[in-house]
Amino acid sequence: MPVNRGKQFESVIKEAFEKVDGVSIDRLHDQTNGFAGSKNICDFIVYKKPYEYYIECKSVHGNTLPFSNITDRQWQGLLEKSQIEGVFAGIICWWIDLDETWFIPIWVIEDAKREGAKSVNLKHPHMKGYWTSIEGKKKRVFFEYDMKSFFKRRQNFWIGG
Repeated sequence: MPVNRGKQFESVIKEAFEKVDGVSIDRLHDQTNGFAGSKNICDFIVYKKPYEYYIECKSVHGNTLPFSNITDRQWQGLLEKSQIEGVFAGIICWWIDLDETWFIPIWVIEDAKREGAKSVNLKHPHMKGYWTSIEGKKKRVFFEYDMKSFFKRRQNFWIGG
């Protein structure tokens, strides 16, 4: 059975967060028993004093993250969490073909949706003003990410508008 690249990406992200001193990271495993409402809103809950982060990981080909890749439960749950002071919520997306990885706050994705978009595109600079690049060194397929820089640039995570 082939290994799921998206699941491998999640493991790489988890390992990168674990290398940062003072970080707590919890992986929320999706339930596979089929019961309605058993899906989690994200892949990880990360804490680094004094903030908490709800993070969903996505990996896509091309330069577009379609909103259809984000479940309604993820969307609503991340939006709800982003309204709490001291909590950041969003998507870490790896554009496989372009070797770029970005954190996109869920409120940015919500703003794009309200404007009629059906996706966010890596080439739209007005969108990227609120995104945060996840720096890393390319290995064979995946990156070795520097999550220390992720925490240093959290000013872009604040709720817009």
